[in-house]
Amino acid sequence: MFFKKNHFYLRVFFIFSVFSMVMTLNLCAQEALLYIRKSFFNIQEQSLKDTISKRIGSDYPFIIGYNYSSITNNESSHPYFRENKWTNGSLVHQGISYPVGGLRYDIEIDKLIYLRYGKDNTMNCVALDENFILEFSILNSTFRYYKNLKNDSGKKLKAGYYEVVYDGKLKFLVRSEKLKTMNDFNSSTEMFLLKDGIVESVSSMGKLIKQLKDKEKVVKEFVNKNSLKLNDSDYSAAFKVLRIYENL
Repeated sequence: MFFKKNHFYLRVFFIFSVFSMVMTLNLCAQEALLYIRKSFFNIQEQSLKDTISKRIGSDYPFIIGYNYSSITNNESSHPYFRENKWTNGSLVHQGISYPVGGLRYDIEIDKLIYLRYGKDNTMNCVALDENFILEFSILNSTFRYYKNLKNDSGKKLKAGYYEVVYDGKLKFLVRSEKLKTMNDFNSSTEMFLLKDGIVESVSSMGKLIKQLKDKEKVVKEFVNKNSLKLNDSDYSAAFKVLRIYENL
């Protein structure tokens, strides 16, 4: 009887030991599986980040500049070209044109601003280096970086981005600036005709016509017939006049 009782306890102990062993192995297997899954996830995550980094480097090589704090002033008080909104556009980097979303042009500091999304869905603003971005288009306007413009007396104009209104043998350029006062921004606009490597300041249609002396009579007739006006808030007429002039 004593033997039977001990035998019963041994059986219980054996079953409990096997059960404990099975549970321990099962837990170890689960932990190992969890570790493998976690390692696999980490590898995949790093691979994705590396892929994004490589893609940014290859697809967006123009991202060269410095961190920029975006201005969030209201619509009437901001340093940006026309409006205080991110918009689509394009830019030229090393002779290649890239369509780009998330652009603003800060005309106070004369920098093209790019809204960049980081690896962790963070957003950073980058003021792009003008030495690498020689031309860009935004809000139906094209800008080109000039640094050696001179007038007929040899005086250099300010280096920077100029809006290219007309881009033929002659070029009509507009320089827009915003200077910050105490609580607002004051805008200024200057217009220029680039002819034979020399820039001439143009403030009215009459001054533009005077620069086209060889065909002045025909151009003047065209201007009068179409009632074309030119001022620093509307210089679209310059495009029509110069297109007609170069096609005469």
